[in-house]
Amino acid sequence: MNVILRIAAFAIVFLLGIGVIIVLRRLQIPARVRKAEEFLKDGDHLKASEIIKLILEKNKDYVPARYVRARIQMVQKQYVLAIAELNSILAIKDFDKHVKEVELHYHLADLYGETQQYQKEIDEYRKILNFNSDDVRANHRVGHALFKRKNYREVKDYLMKAFTIDPSLTDCLHPLGISCYHLSDYDNAENFLVKAVEVNPELFEAQYYLGLIYNGKRDHETAIRMFESAKKDSRYFVKSLQRLGEIYYENGINGKAIEVLEQGIGKIRGDDEESLAYRYLLAECYEMENKISEAVYHWEQIVKINSDYRSTRMKLDEYNRILNDENVKLIFDTSLEELQPLLVELVSGLNYNIISKHEVSNNEYYFKAFNIKRINEPPIIVYFNRTTREITEGQILNFQKKITAEKCKSGIYITTSKFSIKARSTASNKMIELYDSAYLSKAVERIRSKIQKK
Repeated sequence: MNVILRIAAFAIVFLLGIGVIIVLRRLQIPARVRKAEEFLKDGDHLKASEIIKLILEKNKDYVPARYVRARIQMVQKQYVLAIAELNSILAIKDFDKHVKEVELHYHLADLYGETQQYQKEIDEYRKILNFNSDDVRANHRVGHALFKRKNYREVKDYLMKAFTIDPSLTDCLHPLGISCYHLSDYDNAENFLVKAVEVNPELFEAQYYLGLIYNGKRDHETAIRMFESAKKDSRYFVKSLQRLGEIYYENGINGKAIEVLEQGIGKIRGDDEESLAYRYLLAECYEMENKISEAVYHWEQIVKINSDYRSTRMKLDEYNRILNDENVKLIFDTSLEELQPLLVELVSGLNYNIISKHEVSNNEYYFKAFNIKRINEPPIIVYFNRTTREITEGQILNFQKKITAEKCKSGIYITTSKFSIKARSTASNKMIELYDSAYLSKAVERIRSKIQKK
């Protein structure tokens, strides 16, 4: 009986000993994980990794240890390994007893962002929003991630929520402004972009879009200032120059437009739509300045790439006609002041005697004159327009208004170009005589021959 009691007592003690050992070991594991976390915090990744490795060799699915291993990998920028580790934790049963699920999704979102897996980053933040739709960080990060993908409508929704909850997130202003611009919400776009530039004056992209907004509002002075600043960013250098050129061209300041556009001509690629549009605008500016050789050069460059681009082929043929006609080319190569004797001869050749001269622009001039053979008749206006562009019906109507304002009988319109069909019809109804480049070429040839004989 005593023997039996001794054996039973021994068994109980033995089992209690094993239980104590097991409990102690179980208590040791969390303590060792905490020790690994301390090493991780102190930057001793090697010691932290050694401890975690020993723990996982005995219990490969121990979530706290695996979570520490994932954090070590993140600190060491082993992003792919960290992503795999965190996803493995999510697959372990009851993992959320040891670590919050939302915390794992935060880490995964950051890691996907670091590895430029933007769709997966967005997916993780959306999972976070399932826990709390007002999560500022998630709304903020989803908005920025979507901005990289130019998903402007959703950018506006997410960032507006983040910024409304936390107005200190001023980095929302820039993407919000650009998103609103692309959604045609120009008032909010201007508001956000102005505030963004106030926070960071070197946000050149924001200034480029502000330039577009002010240009649309016809506030050219402010638009010019924005584009001048935006061109400091290489991404917006050519784009800003083109916008500046368009403003100057629209306002008839063609010399300034040429000066601006020439700065970027060496930067354009040459074979895409934007480059062709850039060169086309520059050629038009030279055309308006009647610098035919320069315009022809750029038309030729365009035709080499795309012969069907706009009306380039037709323009090039017309310009080559001018360049090949010495008499018309002389008019373009000579200043308007130096052309005065020639113009006087032209008017005289039409049997008119000039009584006054009026300069309209660098390329337009008009004379009031009497008919030599009918002195008692009211005066007429002789209008000279040096241009390569076809004269339109509108220009003839404006000329008629000038005739009426000057109390003249009728008028003569002389140009280095041609007249549209409607312009000819209108002139006929208004009793206005028209003389185009064909007449002008012959008239100049006669005058030059006359001068040479003298």
